[in-house]
Amino acid sequence: MRALAVLTPLVLAAMPAMAQDAAPAPVIGIAAPLSDSQEILGRQVADGVEAALSGRNSDVKTTVADTGCSAEGGVAAAQKFVAEKASVVVGFLCVEAIEAALPILKDANIPAIDVGVRANRLTDDKERTGFLVYRLAPRSDAEAAAVARHIAAGWADQPFGLVDDGSIAARGLTDTVRRLLADQGLQPQTIDNYRPAEEKQFGLARRLERTGVTRFFIAGDRPDIAVIARDAEELGLDLSILGSERLFDEASADTPLPAGIVAIGPKTSFPELEPKDDAAASEEVEIGYLPPQGYFGTAYLAAEIAAEAIAESRQAERPLSDVLSTRSFETSLGPVKFDAKGDGDLDLFRVHEWRGEEFVDETGG
Repeated sequence: MRALAVLTPLVLAAMPAMAQDAAPAPVIGIAAPLSDSQEILGRQVADGVEAALSGRNSDVKTTVADTGCSAEGGVAAAQKFVAEKASVVVGFLCVEAIEAALPILKDANIPAIDVGVRANRLTDDKERTGFLVYRLAPRSDAEAAAVARHIAAGWADQPFGLVDDGSIAARGLTDTVRRLLADQGLQPQTIDNYRPAEEKQFGLARRLERTGVTRFFIAGDRPDIAVIARDAEELGLDLSILGSERLFDEASADTPLPAGIVAIGPKTSFPELEPKDDAAASEEVEIGYLPPQGYFGTAYLAAEIAAEAIAESRQAERPLSDVLSTRSFETSLGPVKFDAKGDGDLDLFRVHEWRGEEFVDETGG
């Protein structure tokens, strides 16, 4: 009896650890569009999550749901994650899907780490909705902030101008850039706009020439900016052109983009996340091979954060959302901390220069 009396406390003390060892493996849900035209982007998300988890000594499992980039798909995906007892969900590229999924995930106490939705309202409304949402994708106003930083760093002592194509999005971008620069005491010397999709832009080029300014941020599509640069050069005007991430869009076959044009946009190529044993990591890389692209990177980081948060949540017996809200996470691209709204502080915007065949990450941002 005495032996049993001695052993019983030891057995009881070991029970929590034994129970933890016996607990089912945590599950990370992957929410991505995996059908129709969005499938290629959804595959980037799924591949990024799987690649991040494969390199960790972790018992984390995954379950995948096709959101279809629709509200119906978001609801179905959320219901699947609840049924499969996911600890956290990573992904979501479309606002319709995540907005439909969040109420269901909230009721099940499942946080979501978004990698693709930029709409400010997703996190701006968090205090009112109580949704357990955290975002690695840049906010919709992050682009203007990145452009303003670049202008302030490189053109603060030089005259510069702002030009847009007259669309609501482009006008909103240039207006925000102008406001952010004004907060730093910087003002554009000239502001102009143009009619998009024109075969010639000599009228704009002549107006820019009359200002005497040669440095311009132009919020417009890639084919339009190529035409503007071409016509300005024909007039003998050597412009320094800075564009937005719209310069990454499909090129015009008729008018190529001249070398030297700079675009501000999120990092889209992630060679540093290449699996160490991948053939692309060797000295002989196949012709045409590309390193991981697009949403692979943010999904990779989201999976790293999710796995680390799950581990701490279990060890410290803290709610997963509390862990995500209060600490900084070390990722392969730097530390990430979420603010009170749930927006992450990792800046993925970079400065890219067109070299005649491709945009090159020129300065690392």
